[in-house]
Amino acid sequence: MSAPAKSPSLIVGIDLGTTHTVVAWAERDAGPGAIRVFSIPQLVTATEIEARPLLPSLLYAPLPGEAPADPFGDAPFALGEHARRRGGEVPGRLIASAKSWLCHPGVDRTAPILPWGAAEDAPSLPRASPLDASARILAHVRRTWDDAFPDRPLAAQEVVLTVPASFDEVARELTVEAARRAGLSARLLEEPQAAFYDFMRLAGAEGLDALLDRSGGEAMVLVCDVGGGTTDLSLIRVARGAGAASGHPEVSRVAVGHHLLLGGDNMDLALAHLCEPRLVGGAGEKLDPARFGQLVLACRAAKERLLAGGASAEGATGAAPAPPEEAPVTVLSHGARLVGGALTTRLGREEVEGVVLDGFFPEAPRDARPQRGRSGLVAFGLPYERDVAITRHVAWFFARHAPEARGPTALLLNGGVFRARRVAERLAQVVERWGGPPLDLLPHADPDLAVARGAVAYGLALAGRGVRIEGGAARGYYVGLEPPAGGGPRPAVCVVPRGAKEGSVHAAAGRTFALVVGRPVRFDLFASDDARADRAGDLVPLEDDRFDALPPIAVAFDAGDAARAASGKQAEVRVQIEGELTAIGTLDLACVEVDAAAPRRFRLAFQLREDGRGARAAEAEGGAAGGIPAERAQARPYAAATPGGKRLEEAREAIERVFGKGRPDVAPREAKNLVRELERVLGERATWTTETARALLDTLVPSARSRRRSADHERVFWSLAGYCLRPGFGDAGDPARVAALAPLFAERLAFPQEARSWQQFWIAWRRVAGGLDEPLQVAIRDLADPFLAPAEQRLKKPKGVKPEALDDLLELCASLERVPAGRRSELGAWILERTWTDRDARLWAAIGRLGARVPAYASVHHVVSPAAAERWLDHLLREKWQELPSAAPAAVQLARRTGDRARDVSDRIRGDVERRLVKVGAPEAWVRAVREVVAVEEAERAAFFGEGLPVGLRLVSE
Repeated sequence: MSAPAKSPSLIVGIDLGTTHTVVAWAERDAGPGAIRVFSIPQLVTATEIEARPLLPSLLYAPLPGEAPADPFGDAPFALGEHARRRGGEVPGRLIASAKSWLCHPGVDRTAPILPWGAAEDAPSLPRASPLDASARILAHVRRTWDDAFPDRPLAAQEVVLTVPASFDEVARELTVEAARRAGLSARLLEEPQAAFYDFMRLAGAEGLDALLDRSGGEAMVLVCDVGGGTTDLSLIRVARGAGAASGHPEVSRVAVGHHLLLGGDNMDLALAHLCEPRLVGGAGEKLDPARFGQLVLACRAAKERLLAGGASAEGATGAAPAPPEEAPVTVLSHGARLVGGALTTRLGREEVEGVVLDGFFPEAPRDARPQRGRSGLVAFGLPYERDVAITRHVAWFFARHAPEARGPTALLLNGGVFRARRVAERLAQVVERWGGPPLDLLPHADPDLAVARGAVAYGLALAGRGVRIEGGAARGYYVGLEPPAGGGPRPAVCVVPRGAKEGSVHAAAGRTFALVVGRPVRFDLFASDDARADRAGDLVPLEDDRFDALPPIAVAFDAGDAARAASGKQAEVRVQIEGELTAIGTLDLACVEVDAAAPRRFRLAFQLREDGRGARAAEAEGGAAGGIPAERAQARPYAAATPGGKRLEEAREAIERVFGKGRPDVAPREAKNLVRELERVLGERATWTTETARALLDTLVPSARSRRRSADHERVFWSLAGYCLRPGFGDAGDPARVAALAPLFAERLAFPQEARSWQQFWIAWRRVAGGLDEPLQVAIRDLADPFLAPAEQRLKKPKGVKPEALDDLLELCASLERVPAGRRSELGAWILERTWTDRDARLWAAIGRLGARVPAYASVHHVVSPAAAERWLDHLLREKWQELPSAAPAAVQLARRTGDRARDVSDRIRGDVERRLVKVGAPEAWVRAVREVVAVEEAERAAFFGEGLPVGLRLVSE
């Protein structure tokens, strides 16, 4: 075996698709016509291996006792065609659509949450995060490639990995991380561009010239890529390269559409909903989530058979075989191998085409607009688009980015659904009816392979062997600034303009900013694909319909002044903001010091693991934070005025007097009255901003040992610490603050005989629960359970611990959303038993929080099972709600509709709750939250997150 090449000799394109993964390659010095597809070795049965061009992007967890061969080191999962087949036969053990999960902001994408909806009582079931699942697929590709090309290992080649053009920056970063975990360094390429590169490869110079001749010298090409999980839209401009020595045309990407979680998966779901009543028979009956997953896979297989053929590419040899008239759809029974346990129906080709055409490609005029919100087809936890009409999304995209044109001059279609001639013709007809120029429907050879081959063609173009698509950043990027003191829209500064070229650094010229250093700060980042031409440094108002909020950039910068940093005082340095779209397709931002002999560069990095995921989860899924309807939420203003320096310093001095080094002039009552003194200086606690509260906490925590001076010191310490750090996240420095506070839990109280101190201790940890990781939350439960469990559980109580205020302890435990769902269900059962003899309304409030369908802050995979929620609702519906003020809110939390079959209670139970809410005169918003998926409102988010968060930048007057 020869040594590996020292420099890349090959260009390898990888299409990590939602449904399939495809790999193509070529020699670096080859032409576009020399691109080949790598047939990926994979298991096709439990023992047979076969190399195929398509690797299903699926992971199957074998049953205990099932021992498929593992020649590629994929254990504990099986990959390939065998995974697809067994996943359709065995419910609840298949990881599918990992790519869609990778861009889902409502879950922790680094946590082992897949297979989604797996039973809580299946601890032996292997699980994986969306990131890990993607990395495992890429690792399989790498291992099989290295076996086939031992002299040219994949890690040593130039790898181009494709992503949806609409992937946001976090999803792109996670994709790069998945490749890194698989041992690969990859450059990213947008999939619609890859499809067009493949078209240019097939068309050649003559084909592009012909396109320009038909378009009058300039073509505006609309690329519509409907994949398994996403619909990707791009506009590409092709023009003659006047004066270019090479004579090549100029090709540039003009625009990219919004992220649309809408594709073949949605069509499979629509067909599954069509078939489900035929299989279960009874009105209102539904398959459980695992068997419904089987049904979706069976409908996908039927759809692919019925829509295959009939749309052979122009220039392809031989006629495509005619698809069958109908196909069977079968769902096997749980654990049974007998055919008699199966449910079967059939789908007809015209029926499938009707669902796809009428539901997903209806007629849509050029001025059509998609419906907004998230209350449409939802399954397996993924927040699909409410409006599934792809044609309306296409019309809205084109109108936004080509407002002066009636329609494109050419249309390029990519994706397996366009194999059906009627589907391709329907979209072309819709676009033609906009009244634009004659539409040129561009040919495609094979939509399954086009993106991977186009990725290689892109790599060749970078090496000077083909036409390169120009265009740069598809979006402009902006950093939010402090709101104006007199009110009005919040301003933002453009840091990377739309269309920025890869590798070019953009500075916000003419703008000097004051950067807070010496303490953690947070930068709010926004993106916009609007056609307006902002330049780096331009100030613009943030308008909801133009800007999308990205995860914050959180960082703590060294002040460069140890004395100021040690005293906790913040410093400011004058900086300019620089931004760059990197060569691998990610965003790099930095603040560069000005007016300094040796300017410092403060690099900014995305906060990929967002704290406070619950807000994003709730917004994505149409649920309020914590599941409480809007009538229960009291909106706050963006932020109260931040106290001036003197008042804040006076407040900090008051804390230092009580908790700092012992001073003889401090009276004992000062500890008892500290909160009152702080309110005298700063105003009522409700008006304190997050920035103010955190500044107070940063003064308090270093003197934590002083809380042991007296019972008043201890009680006030926990009262202030919990209040000032609530809800445990939101500020860039909160993880470090929580880490500093966390060890104090094990120390418990120095004055354990004080009931009020126990009360404040439990309340403090409840207030910061959103910032506590799973191990600490479990540790709290380990301490609490012996005091909350029924006596028959015989749980051993820890020695020397006799806690008071057990009702507050119960509220704390009900707020620990990262505790495993099984243990949270167990606590709910203990509380339910108490409701038989105890009419305390707080018990049902705790049950409602434990069983909430939409978590307040945790990833949605922590939600307890619908079966547990239904058991609790069954008891709650027997209660006299007029005597229990917490009954109706708890019922709403337990029965709130999310659209996710793995979390929603049954239609029967939800209907009972709805009728009961109407009977007791509950607010209409509560009833709607149970009846339908309700979009989260700003007031609901504000009620949970409280005061505004520090921005970190302010504009310096010029």
